[in-house]
Amino acid sequence: MTAPNESPARTEGAEANADLAPLSLSRVEASLTRHGYVFVEDGEHAEVVRARFDDYRFQFMISGEGHGVLQTRGRWSHSVDISRKVEMIKLCNEWNMNRIWPKVYVRRESEGLLGVYGELAADFHAGASDTQIDSAIKCGLSSVIAFFHSLEERLGAELDELDS
Repeated sequence: MTAPNESPARTEGAEANADLAPLSLSRVEASLTRHGYVFVEDGEHAEVVRARFDDYRFQFMISGEGHGVLQTRGRWSHSVDISRKVEMIKLCNEWNMNRIWPKVYVRRESEGLLGVYGELAADFHAGASDTQIDSAIKCGLSSVIAFFHSLEERLGAELDELDS
């Protein structure tokens, strides 16, 4: 029962917040382990772990002010010649215009090659439950992989030409 001038929603919210703990890389690693995912720590970046899913490379990063943002970033398994930059940007922009997430983009990786990426950021500055971290990771993985599969479907037979 709530006090006469206390909102039930406020009381329930306070109880729910009691289950929230600060986001940390160890909690992200625990989530990945719970789901049977294999990962490695990044030797150069303390707040990053790396993994492979469906032959796509992923990074799970803690960033933002106060380290409250979990970012799931995937790289498409193909490299693209710089001559196809406009085409790839158009494909990414089409995805971004039609969907809220993940954010997808093209990035120059060397003099003549581009990488295609997808990422999803989840703000946990107020803390997170284990279930919320699990959901953010699953959502990041599934939505980024869905973009990569969509890209492969759109390009079809051209995929064989990309890495050559």
